[in-house]
Amino acid sequence: MDWSNTTFGTAENQIPLPNGPWTGHHFESCAFKGVNFGQMDWRNARFEQCTFSKCDLTEVRWTGAKLHGVKFDNCNLQKLRWNTLTTLFLNLELKECKAGFGDWSDMELNGARLMDSDFTGADFSGADARKVDWSGSRMRDAIFHRTDLRESDFRTATEWNIDPAENKVREAHFSKADLEGLVRRLGICID
Repeated sequence: MDWSNTTFGTAENQIPLPNGPWTGHHFESCAFKGVNFGQMDWRNARFEQCTFSKCDLTEVRWTGAKLHGVKFDNCNLQKLRWNTLTTLFLNLELKECKAGFGDWSDMELNGARLMDSDFTGADFSGADARKVDWSGSRMRDAIFHRTDLRESDFRTATEWNIDPAENKVREAHFSKADLEGLVRRLGICID
């Protein structure tokens, strides 16, 4: 089923969410506000130019789903397997989201905007995260191994730990005040 230019939610003037599963459905220029999608099945669904605001998408199953021009604002995105998405034309933005313990390994994230969000325990191993904007994001215990972080912006990100010997960091941007995350594994103390 195809949906376009529709606002889904529980408030007045919003359309109630159609019953799932949403397998193979197409949503274009839709807005989702305050909806709980917890563990819903979105396999092979397509979302183009859609926004999710204050939604709970914890453990949504979205193998083969396509996200193009999708924005998540203040959403709960915990424990998602992002790496099951179709990455061709993937274009997404997270702002003020809880995205902890997600699996982003081996993904194409080039140019994504992952800002002011909590990525505690997320796995970015092997990801192409060139030119990603991590501004204001919390990266506690996030895993970066064989990750391409060239030209990414970590200047206002916090609690990151990136080994430059295991990751590509050329021309990445870091704050001078927070260089400890680059040398922690070397046993060097910065005073």
